[in-house]
Order: sequence, then structure tokens, then C-alpha cells
Amino acid sequence: MLTQMDDVISAGENIISSLYNGAPYEGLNVLRYRKFAARVLTNKTCVQIHTLPPTSNAASFHSQRAYLQMKMWMNKDNLNPCEWGWKVANGNLVPVKCTMDAAPSKLLNIIRCNCKTNCDTKRCTCRKNGLECKGTGCTNSSKTVDMDD
Repeated sequence: MLTQMDDVISAGENIISSLYNGAPYEGLNVLRYRKFAARVLTNKTCVQIHTLPPTSNAASFHSQRAYLQMKMWMNKDNLNPCEWGWKVANGNLVPVKCTMDAAPSKLLNIIRCNCKTNCDTKRCTCRKNGLECKGTGCTNSSKTVDMDD
């Protein structure tokens, strides 16, 4: 039996999928992979991740927040934001963006930036994407990395 939350998440995924010209009921994860694969085959540069559809996990939280906002505008139901895509951090409500890792841990362990000096600016691709950096001479890393691994 579907709950109100399941209905909101399902409808949100279908809407977002249609915005990216996805096939009906294809699912965002399959659509994201299909769009990524198509761009890898046709692009001469790296694929810009922000141009791909969101994952199902990220879209579910977006849909929950949109539904909560709509209910608030209509003065309907007194819903708890922490049950609809928000969390409390440092006393403030902040959106839950995703509850999954950015990529499988094996892949995250081999990603490195190409910074020549310390990675203390947004030019570092690791820092820009919220990843722990494994570049040489990096200040955005909690451990030293042996480049021979």
C-alpha cells in the first residue's frame, strides 16, 4: 500500500524524468546513466555532472520539499519539515540533498585532482564537489596518499 510520501516521491520522479525527456516510468537512475553514456560517446570534453538528471535519491528529497512548500502555501496540514526533506543543522533547517555517496567507495578512493599546490580554493575539483582530496601536497585531505597505490 502506497503512502502519501510514496505518492509524492513517485509523482516527483515522473515529473523530473519528463523534464529531461525520459521514457515514461524509466526511472531517474536509468535516465541519468543513459544521458551520461550518450554524452561520453559524443563529447570531446568531460561530462559536466550538473547537466545530468538528479538521482532518484536526490529527487525524492526535492519532491518532498516541494510538496511541503505547497502545503504551507495552502495553509493545509501542519507537516513536520524534518519528515519532508529537511534536517536541523546548527539550529537551522537545511535541505537534505542526498543520503547516498556520490559514487561507489572504490571509485572515490582513486579520484584525484590535478592541483600543483595546496587545494585551498574552489578551483580544486575535489573541494568544489565536496570530496576529500587526494592530490599531492593537498590541504583538503585527512591523510597522505601514496601515489604508487
